[in-house]
Amino acid sequence: MNLKHLPHCLALSVGLFTGSQAATAGDLLHWQDNSLTYLNGSNFDQLNFDAEEQRSQTTYTFEHASGWNWGDIFAFYDYIDADNLQFGGSFDQGTFHASEKDNFYYMEINPRVSGSWLTGQSLSVGPLKDVLAAFVYEKGNGGPGTENYLYGIGLDWNVPGFAFLQTNLYRVKINDHALFADTSGPGYAEQLTIAGAYPFGIGKQSFVIDGYIDWRSPSKDAGTQTSLGSSIQIKWDAGKALFGEERTLYVGTELNMWHNKYGLKPVDGSEDGFDQAAVQALVKYHF
Repeated sequence: MNLKHLPHCLALSVGLFTGSQAATAGDLLHWQDNSLTYLNGSNFDQLNFDAEEQRSQTTYTFEHASGWNWGDIFAFYDYIDADNLQFGGSFDQGTFHASEKDNFYYMEINPRVSGSWLTGQSLSVGPLKDVLAAFVYEKGNGGPGTENYLYGIGLDWNVPGFAFLQTNLYRVKINDHALFADTSGPGYAEQLTIAGAYPFGIGKQSFVIDGYIDWRSPSKDAGTQTSLGSSIQIKWDAGKALFGEERTLYVGTELNMWHNKYGLKPVDGSEDGFDQAAVQALVKYHF
């Protein structure tokens, strides 16, 4: 689930996974869930030149989600096995260079601090469960590389049928960005992230749809444009059907979609941006 942004399905509801470890209400740690995911698919845009689109890749993901008395944490690490080019310099300055790689990584750490915990008063009203201070650290070495810091406000919602639903609005400090043109530098943008999980059943079979949608504004200083990306997973509870162990082993698919992927443009200036609709097979195990 490379993402960005959240390549991955979130697991921020202890009620969704029986593999989560719950504690008493007075403890610092209320619950946690850890998982490993195998993904394989094609039609990925590697952000190079037009001729290098439509590539396949295999992704191995470790995810951690936990709920604490002060808030929650979601983190993941993607190891991606795929052909890739690493860029530096720029065409305009005559300093462009590229080196081939056959693997790269991407990771995020997402802590959020509960406003109810900070104030000592419940901020729940109507469908709003809580208001949180939200932070993200993004780091990766695919393509031109990524290192961003995000900070903002998160809202948790109580919506019937959803295991969880949250919206987060961030200010993004872009330290590394595509193309690394010699005339551009770090910049700022805004990002809206919507994430959720919706479990449902068909007959005796259990399923869950979860994932995220990211919208990010352009940054003149960083040389990026408006982008929209999402990763949506549709999963069947195979552990329940095959072994009688529910919410541990899932099989399904992930759809990774982008418009203007990462807000970047081809290094040769041939197109306005990168669009992507990649489908992957998925196996996920919670422990």
